[in-house]
Amino acid sequence: MVGKPGEVGTAQIQDIRFTVADIAPGAIILQVNMAGSNPGDVGFWNTHVTVGGTADSNVNVACGDSNTASCLAAFAMVHLTSSSSAYIENMWGWTADHSLERGGRQNIATGRGLLVEATKGTWLTGTGFEHNTLYEYNLHNAQNVFAPLQQTETAYWQGAGSRQNAPGPWTANSRYGDPDYSWCKPGEQPCRMGLAQNIDGGSNLYLYGAAFWTFFHGETQTRYDDPATKCEGIVCITNQARVTGNPKNMYWYGINTKSADVMVLDGNENPNRFFHPGGWPPGGVIAAYLTFAGK
Repeated sequence: MVGKPGEVGTAQIQDIRFTVADIAPGAIILQVNMAGSNPGDVGFWNTHVTVGGTADSNVNVACGDSNTASCLAAFAMVHLTSSSSAYIENMWGWTADHSLERGGRQNIATGRGLLVEATKGTWLTGTGFEHNTLYEYNLHNAQNVFAPLQQTETAYWQGAGSRQNAPGPWTANSRYGDPDYSWCKPGEQPCRMGLAQNIDGGSNLYLYGAAFWTFFHGETQTRYDDPATKCEGIVCITNQARVTGNPKNMYWYGINTKSADVMVLDGNENPNRFFHPGGWPPGGVIAAYLTFAGK
């Protein structure tokens, strides 16, 4: 936890990796509560968050079961609370899809990636979040956010053939603005894959350059070797991103998706790859998403 709610001061962190030592379903690994007197007073450079995959965590050897309900490894990676204001540059949030150090299969269900509820000013410069359950990014009533260069990958164990369908094995928690996937049918597995980005309400959101990738579905055993689980030349996920709650003054440029049908589920245009072809096939590219610009 960085700062107390409402605290104003200076906290600057660089070249640090945050993780969990064991399965900790209640853990918010990095929570930022404080703001600075000036932009950048609270800042993170080259700071990363990982779950599993490394020898310093028991998750590396404890999460081989194909049912990820047995490995609710952390509640969330990062939470920028409503009282915070932070500058973040070069942050990777990685729930392991493979072990880097002599571990077993990494079938891990980290609940959430990055939750932004800050309103005073947030800068996310060059960030990536991968393989989380409900979402990689969630801007929930966030205001004054500048986010150039975002990158995501869905959890490889989700989708067709999975033993869990989002929000499972977690339960959506409205206190944290969780998407509940009520727009999907109960057994509609391609629809019940974690969103790359969920935007719910808020204002003054400036997003530039998003790379949202889906590579595998239902992959818990072979890792990379089973053609039946690879998203190569096929659509694997129904909705890559979602916008709801009528955000105001949102400008989003350069959305790139792979293996997704609907690129942005918004209840209005629902732009999809068929009308926005390009990029990594079967991919989609939206140069400018301005549905909520200036509203």
